[in-house]
Amino acid sequence: MKGILKHSLASLAMTSLLVSPLAQATNGYFKIGAGSKNRGLAGAGIAYGQDSLASAINPATLSEVGNRFDAGAELFKPKRSGELDATGIGGADSAEKSRSNGFFLPNVGFSKAWTDRITIGISAIGNGGMNTRYGNPDTGVGNIYTDALAPAVPGFVAATITQLGGDPNDPNDPITQQVGANAGAIATDPNITPSLGVNLAQLLVAPTIAYKITQHQSVGFAPVIGYQTFRAYGLGLFKGLSSDPTKVTNNGNDSAFGIGARIGYQGTFGMLSVGAVATSKIYMEKFDKYAGLFAGKGDFDIPATAGVGLALHASSKLTIAADATRIFYSQVDAISNKGPTANEFFTGLGTALAAGPANSGALIPNALGTSDGYGFGWDDIWVYKIGVNYAWNSDWTLRAGFNYAKVPYDDDQALFNILAPAVVEKHITAGFTRTLGKDSDITFTYMHALRNDVEYTYSGTGPFTGFSYTAKNDMYQNAFEVSYGKRF
Repeated sequence: MKGILKHSLASLAMTSLLVSPLAQATNGYFKIGAGSKNRGLAGAGIAYGQDSLASAINPATLSEVGNRFDAGAELFKPKRSGELDATGIGGADSAEKSRSNGFFLPNVGFSKAWTDRITIGISAIGNGGMNTRYGNPDTGVGNIYTDALAPAVPGFVAATITQLGGDPNDPNDPITQQVGANAGAIATDPNITPSLGVNLAQLLVAPTIAYKITQHQSVGFAPVIGYQTFRAYGLGLFKGLSSDPTKVTNNGNDSAFGIGARIGYQGTFGMLSVGAVATSKIYMEKFDKYAGLFAGKGDFDIPATAGVGLALHASSKLTIAADATRIFYSQVDAISNKGPTANEFFTGLGTALAAGPANSGALIPNALGTSDGYGFGWDDIWVYKIGVNYAWNSDWTLRAGFNYAKVPYDDDQALFNILAPAVVEKHITAGFTRTLGKDSDITFTYMHALRNDVEYTYSGTGPFTGFSYTAKNDMYQNAFEVSYGKRF
């Protein structure tokens, strides 16, 4: 008991390291797998657990893992770029590469066979996140939204004054003065910074129990404790679209805790293992500092997932594993609510100029922060994973895998997703494990996500006919992970 407590406390201590900034944008914003061995199979593991981090995928597979401690770290290097071409509304064409491109992401797990039937354990992993940092404070440029849209403001000012019945050529006209003052408030907002970006990091801790209902079948359960942090900066231009302009941007880090649950099954029948797992939505506290940005006054739960898996043990050396998992992004309004159409965006900018950024949110039906507030427009997605595990000999095990999931949003959601360009779809992995003795091993895995992009031209209609802008998201990724495992 004392040894188990010691290892559990060590696991929990390691979780403090996991809240470092994440930039995952692989299966949406979820990582493709948990731990070096599982990621070597591109995340396939619902029916095939390999180490103590298996509880982060399917708690039932912990029954086959035995007594283990595993700890690893990933060097994740995403290359992201965004572009907003607003020349169609009198603005500029602004394109930037994200300047935040290297992340160190640790993980840790522990498992212990408590009795012949019961195995307990704990895992702590970074679930995923979103991170972008466009711009350079030293040069004063790089905020994609500001650089592209600011040159268009004079044209919008004149159009708004005319629409309100004023004369944009008369500096003494009251409407001209009112709209001009509102434009000045937007232009001088200190939160329109030279840099633009967001950082969302999520940590999941899963204390786990697995129970063998027969010699070759197990069930598992884990309460899932969630912790997440978020910050945004440089979004001053969007304060006029918010129900709470003071809680949109540049409010520093905010954090939230939450709770959910995971349940799983795994059974082996001859050469074939099958598995099923479901994780509930993780109900998180609200991001109060960003209640004017996320729908539902800062509500940002972690979506539920469910999946099934197969593992074919073709020989004593070769196992082929395959999973299909559904991620329910539609459960979280801040993620799934659609972003503005061209007409809605133009109308919102005009409303901010007419009423002022502090008052315009009340006049916009889908204002940021409301229950129907604009979001990223993400849909539920299927994730397909297949991996091959080959024991070359007693010292070396080789792995390879492929992971595919569609971009979680349609092309017409590219504007807001400049902040979260989750566009990669195809992931290739390879790795190996080298035994260091009868009780320990070291594992290395490499992942490459192929470059992909999303581009969309927003065209106005009706009174906005002839006005347009184009948004583009682009990304590819490399990741290197190493872990150490100890059997006891």
